[in-house]
Amino acid sequence: MRISKPEWLRHDADKKKLTAIFSVDFHPSGTRLATGGMDNKIRIWNTVAITQAQAQAQAETPRLLSTLTSHSGAVLCVRFSHGQGQYLASGADDMVVLIWEKDHEAALGNMQGEGTETWRPLRRLTGHESDVCDLAWSPGNRYLATCGLDNVIFIWDARTFERLHKLTAHTQFVKGLAFDPAGRFLASQSDDKTLRIWRTSDWTLHATIGGPFEDNIFSTYFRRPSWSPDGDCVAAANAANGKVPVAAVISRDTWAADLSFVGHRAAIEAVRFNPSVFAPPTDAAARATVCAAGGQDRGVSVWLTSQHMPITAATGLFSGNIMDLAWHTHTQDSPTSASASDNVVALLAACSYDGTVALLEFTQEELGTPIAAEEQEAMLIKHGWTGSKPTSEQQRAEGPVLVESVSQVRLEDQGAVLSKVPRQSRIAQIMGGLLADGDKILSEPQDRTSAEPKDPQPVATAMPVPVRTKDGKKRVAPVFVRSLGSVTNILEPRAPETRAPEPRAQAAGSLVVPVSAERQPVDAPLWIEARALGTRQPRNSSGGKSHAVTLGPQSLIHSQSISAARVHLTAPRVLTQLTHQRNGARLIAYNQLHSSRLVSTTQPAAAAPAGAAAAPSGGHSWSKHLSCAIVALATNDRVTAVGGSDGSLHWFDAQSGARLAPALMGEAHAAHLVVNHKFCLLLDCVGQLTVWDVEAMRALVDHVSIAPLLYTAELSRPSLPVAPSTDGDGDEQRPPKRHKPTVALTAVDVGAEGAPLVSFSDGRSYTYHERLKTWVRVACPTDHQASDHYVRLPPATPLAVVGATVQAHRRTTDTPLGYLQELGARQFEATARANATAASSFSVAAVAKLDAAAKTSVTLDHLEHLLRSSTAIGSSADVIKHADLLARYLAKSNDQERVKYWLSDLLGPPLAKGLLPEDVQWDGQMASVPKRQLLERMLPILAANNRRLQSLVTEYAEALDKLR
Repeated sequence: MRISKPEWLRHDADKKKLTAIFSVDFHPSGTRLATGGMDNKIRIWNTVAITQAQAQAQAETPRLLSTLTSHSGAVLCVRFSHGQGQYLASGADDMVVLIWEKDHEAALGNMQGEGTETWRPLRRLTGHESDVCDLAWSPGNRYLATCGLDNVIFIWDARTFERLHKLTAHTQFVKGLAFDPAGRFLASQSDDKTLRIWRTSDWTLHATIGGPFEDNIFSTYFRRPSWSPDGDCVAAANAANGKVPVAAVISRDTWAADLSFVGHRAAIEAVRFNPSVFAPPTDAAARATVCAAGGQDRGVSVWLTSQHMPITAATGLFSGNIMDLAWHTHTQDSPTSASASDNVVALLAACSYDGTVALLEFTQEELGTPIAAEEQEAMLIKHGWTGSKPTSEQQRAEGPVLVESVSQVRLEDQGAVLSKVPRQSRIAQIMGGLLADGDKILSEPQDRTSAEPKDPQPVATAMPVPVRTKDGKKRVAPVFVRSLGSVTNILEPRAPETRAPEPRAQAAGSLVVPVSAERQPVDAPLWIEARALGTRQPRNSSGGKSHAVTLGPQSLIHSQSISAARVHLTAPRVLTQLTHQRNGARLIAYNQLHSSRLVSTTQPAAAAPAGAAAAPSGGHSWSKHLSCAIVALATNDRVTAVGGSDGSLHWFDAQSGARLAPALMGEAHAAHLVVNHKFCLLLDCVGQLTVWDVEAMRALVDHVSIAPLLYTAELSRPSLPVAPSTDGDGDEQRPPKRHKPTVALTAVDVGAEGAPLVSFSDGRSYTYHERLKTWVRVACPTDHQASDHYVRLPPATPLAVVGATVQAHRRTTDTPLGYLQELGARQFEATARANATAASSFSVAAVAKLDAAAKTSVTLDHLEHLLRSSTAIGSSADVIKHADLLARYLAKSNDQERVKYWLSDLLGPPLAKGLLPEDVQWDGQMASVPKRQLLERMLPILAANNRRLQSLVTEYAEALDKLR
């Protein structure tokens, strides 16, 4: 045994005088030690700095990790929750119980010192009318029990921290609590000279033990009992055998004190069993528990229950009474081990009224070897333990739950079958053809020629080039990707004289980042300079520029509204010829000085003269003459859209060429034009976006500006080198501010239900919510980075930098929202590489500090966001996919209130009338998917993954059956 008593481990009231330390407890990991004292503070210490000899000599080793100061009275008890140690509960003489949780984000940004942590009070539990002396967490963290000098015990739900029960059988101060490791009982000890046993099933009194305390004449600050890890007995403090102070060991079978720990010369304040069962060093086949006792004689005794004498009795450790004890068991490779040669298996911490803490380290030769957790749990079965303890903070129930109904068995069988069916097959089976062709948006490019290879090699793309501004800051000119669904050639001119080879369309498996365009700033009182999707001329095979002929800017409209606009996208150039190709159909626009001709053919054809365009044999064609130059083209098998140089927009039937509407007049030229299904999207040069339902002849999104999306990016605001002028009154006039662009528009598309999709070079994607009348963000590479479903580039296909190019990333998802996520991750990674920084450095540090429960919580919130985003963009494939994943994580979290909300939302009225607010307007679909079909799918998944939810699942399954 080795004893250490660091001088720096103290609670200082005024930096000169020590204050009493009333409680001590180890974090389950053993890396932290919490202490609570008379100075109203809780301090969390680095255990490694206490135990490792080499650490004591290192000045940079962090010692004090955190100081918690929210109590207004002396802290009398501190206890970490079981499992991952997510929470720290503290009770004080301010009559309040605080639940603390580690703030991981604040810890990352805290600059107070290396290793400094931040713990924030999560809940404040009130109800006690006097000092809170002790508290205890139940196995699995299902309950939290607190007691105090008001003679009562409160039982709290450790998930919601709502008060459940008030136990009032004690007639005097209640000074100690301990839960049975089998989860069946709670032991409480009081100044009324009794130890009472409460049943956790109904919180009724099961037994009252008074014999060991009848002769007791001693008074103590605390009476902290402890239950043995095998559940056989409970040790009680401040007992007496005649006039001899002892710690009584009370058998679970008879509730009689068959054994006592004798040897202390004064009253015992606290006893504490080591949480592990040991195989003694003298007999490896035997099993024994280890218990420590400390009290007013200022010494500590440690007992191995297989022996009649204590294995050690440390006297003279303190100059004040011992207030509390804490154990931690670890292996040799644990961070808290002193060294491998020391063979240390357990630590015992004792705190004293004199304001100091002592740590005792025990080796295998003294205690033996801790047995396996499975064997220890098997020892609890005879006491009513029903299964393994949960490993997650969110899974707080006490073990496996038996099936309660035939419906549960049926749902579990369905869930097991669903788990074995490939996801795409399950979607097709459940939806039964609900997935319309519109859901194929983003799944594969619409501008692919029939002769294109199915699996082309990734195309090298340009790497963003970092530059430095006048103030020395590094900026990156963003690169641009193609549109999400349909790639129009409105800004990629072709000249008939020397036609350059058309670049091969990119396959669905990779993303191409074309070379960015030169910016064309426009002076305005307040403006944001942005760029559309690439306008630089493609190069031919010989390396020279293609010879496109420009008719001149005089053919483009210009108005005062354009000059005063906040957003300026690059204006299209009026070219002699434009070509748009999709699925074997080709559109060619031939521009002349004051007119244009549009030709549509069903087969790819050679360039035809301006006067004629003959269709190949077996095909058909149509042509149109327009009085303005054509600057934008888009088509599918239903609608052809044409943008004119005078700001007009024309719609034609794609098969016959019949005009569908008069010419629509806009405020500016078309910067981007997209047609998908029956919807047409127009983004003009001043950033106004409109989406029409062409068949219904109505606008779904009416001239909505993308300026708010550009403002969300970080913008630098250098002042203009213009001398200030004065007005007529002599007041100085400031020059207009110019917002240099740090974000660029990279992709625009329209979803299956007409929702616009806009992506930017910072990796974020947005859609306009028609009902909410605002932009909503559906993808962001910096959100939910700790989620299990956060999109990261596959390590098998990294961004390989070759010279000034970077290899394209091959897609791994086949859903629209998944594509947007990968697109954002790709852009985010490329920007980080251009800045020579790690794109996910913060996320890696943050994720490393999160426990399993926190990651589950982040993932659950992420999946809810993805499901809502899938609905917003109208992707039924994404809705089904994320509803599936959400059901699995809801089952994993065991959050019944959250499960109940989602089931009620999917079920809807009238059966969910009592569960949904009366004024809620229930929408029975999510992106064309009936909610009750989603509910029918989610119920078996919940049943198969968490039997503890069976009563809730069965209730909704029966309600769903009534609606069929």
